[in-house]
This record gives sequence, structure tokens and C-alpha cells, in this order.
Amino acid sequence: MRKTAFAMIVLAVFLLTGCSGDTPEKLGQDMVANMKEMGAILTSITDEASAKAAVPKIDAVRSKMRGCRDRAKKMPMPDAASEAKFNESMQTGMMEAMTAIGTAQARLANQPELLAIIEPAMQGMENDL
Repeated sequence: MRKTAFAMIVLAVFLLTGCSGDTPEKLGQDMVANMKEMGAILTSITDEASAKAAVPKIDAVRSKMRGCRDRAKKMPMPDAASEAKFNESMQTGMMEAMTAIGTAQARLANQPELLAIIEPAMQGMENDL
């Protein structure tokens, strides 16, 4: 699951660096917000009831992630300077989100009964970006 989360971030940064129509900054903010929301959802899982309640929330965030992915595909590739500036602006927020997601995933890895509940909702998430 940790590899999946890392792959999602790498893919998100790649996709977001090539944005248009929409601004890369707005799209980046939306993606960071989605990742932070996912971290908060995973962090909130402490028992069977909260794991079951998290599934529709995970589905909703994944839908927003796919929306960002679709927006990113419509944006032209930026020049090198713009790309570097964008990557720098995204770095802090993505690192915070990934830390929260990674910490929650590590905790959930030790609770297979909870992981089993959310695993179907999490599968294929790297394709959402």
C-alpha cells in the first residue's frame, strides 16, 4: 500500500506539471487537498465501524482525484521554469499529505481486519491520478 501511495504522488506531480485552461496552481491545490483528505480519512480509521464508514469517503476522494486527472490531461506542458516553480510549490503540501497517508497505512498494516474492509476501495487508486 505504501508503494501505491508513493506511485500516486509521483504520478500526480507528473500530471500536474503539464496542466492548462485551469491553472496548474489551482489544480495542484486541489490535488494536495485530495491527498490530505485521504490522509485524514485513513487516520480516522480505528475500528470496524470507522473502517466501514471510511469506504464511501475514500470513493468520494477517488472521484475527485479522477476529476483532477482529467483536468490535468487537458493542460499543455509548461516550460522548464514554470514546471520547476510548480514542483517547488507542491512539494511541502504533498510531503505533508504523504506523511499522513504513510503513517496511517503503516498503522493499518498491523490491523489486517481493518485493512481488509478498506482494501477494495483503495485498489487501483494509482490509476486515479
